[in-house]
Amino acid sequence: MTESPTYTLEMKEDHFEIRRYPDYILAQVDVESDYDSAVNIGFSILAKYIFGGNKKLKSIPMTTQYLKRKYKALKGSLCLLL
Repeated sequence: MTESPTYTLEMKEDHFEIRRYPDYILAQVDVESDYDSAVNIGFSILAKYIFGGNKKLKSIPMTTQYLKRKYKALKGSLCLLL
Protein backbone atom coordinates (compact mmCIF):
# COMPACT_ATOMS: atom_id res chain seq x y z
CA MET A 1 0.00 0.00 0.00
CA THR A 2 1.30 3.47 -0.90
CA GLU A 3 1.66 5.88 2.01
CA SER A 4 -0.21 9.14 1.44
CA PRO A 5 -0.26 12.43 3.31
CA THR A 6 -3.30 12.81 5.55
CA TYR A 7 -5.94 15.29 4.44
CA THR A 8 -9.33 16.67 5.38
CA LEU A 9 -12.04 16.38 2.77
CA GLU A 10 -13.51 19.87 2.36
CA MET A 11 -15.99 19.14 -0.42
CA LYS A 12 -16.86 16.34 -2.82
CA GLU A 13 -18.72 16.64 -6.10
CA ASP A 14 -19.39 14.09 -8.85
CA HIS A 15 -15.90 14.01 -10.39
CA PHE A 16 -13.62 15.89 -7.98
CA GLU A 17 -12.71 16.47 -4.36
CA ILE A 18 -11.34 19.52 -2.59
CA ARG A 19 -8.81 18.42 0.04
CA ARG A 20 -6.90 20.32 2.73
CA TYR A 21 -3.41 18.96 3.38
CA PRO A 22 -1.13 19.87 6.29
CA ASP A 23 2.09 21.76 5.57
CA TYR A 24 4.79 19.68 3.91
CA ILE A 25 8.22 20.06 2.37
CA LEU A 26 8.61 19.71 -1.37
CA ALA A 27 12.15 18.91 -2.48
CA GLN A 28 12.74 19.40 -6.21
CA VAL A 29 15.66 19.11 -8.59
CA ASP A 30 15.77 20.10 -12.25
CA VAL A 31 18.12 18.12 -14.49
CA GLU A 32 18.92 18.84 -18.12
CA SER A 33 19.14 15.51 -19.93
CA ASP A 34 16.83 13.13 -21.76
CA TYR A 35 13.75 12.45 -19.66
CA ASP A 36 14.64 8.97 -18.33
CA SER A 37 18.18 10.03 -17.40
CA ALA A 38 16.89 13.22 -15.78
CA VAL A 39 14.51 11.22 -13.57
CA ASN A 40 17.26 8.75 -12.56
CA ILE A 41 19.79 11.51 -11.83
CA GLY A 42 17.20 13.61 -9.99
CA PHE A 43 16.08 10.70 -7.84
CA SER A 44 19.69 9.95 -6.90
CA ILE A 45 20.28 13.58 -5.85
CA LEU A 46 17.11 13.67 -3.75
CA ALA A 47 17.79 10.25 -2.19
CA LYS A 48 21.19 11.48 -0.96
CA TYR A 49 19.47 14.53 0.55
CA ILE A 50 16.76 12.59 2.42
CA PHE A 51 19.22 9.93 3.68
CA GLY A 52 21.37 12.51 5.44
CA GLY A 53 23.26 14.41 2.74
CA ASN A 54 21.82 17.74 3.89
CA LYS A 55 23.01 20.64 6.09
CA LYS A 56 21.78 19.01 9.30
CA LEU A 57 23.24 15.61 8.31
CA LYS A 58 19.94 14.00 9.32
CA SER A 59 17.67 11.57 7.52
CA ILE A 60 14.26 12.96 6.65
CA PRO A 61 11.13 10.77 6.58
CA MET A 62 9.24 10.94 3.29
CA THR A 63 6.09 9.60 1.77
CA THR A 64 6.50 7.22 -1.12
CA GLN A 65 4.92 9.75 -3.44
CA TYR A 66 7.01 11.51 -6.01
CA LEU A 67 6.10 13.63 -8.96
CA LYS A 68 7.80 13.57 -12.33
CA ARG A 69 7.33 16.45 -14.72
CA LYS A 70 8.62 16.98 -18.20
CA TYR A 71 9.68 20.47 -19.25
CA LYS A 72 10.80 21.24 -22.76
CA ALA A 73 12.65 18.61 -24.77
CA LEU A 74 15.80 18.22 -22.67
CA LYS A 75 14.74 18.98 -19.12
CA GLY A 76 13.09 16.88 -16.46
CA SER A 77 12.01 17.65 -12.92
CA LEU A 78 11.56 15.27 -10.00
CA CYS A 79 9.79 16.24 -6.78
CA LEU A 80 9.45 14.32 -3.51
CA LEU A 81 6.89 15.09 -0.83
CA LEU A 82 8.66 14.93 2.53
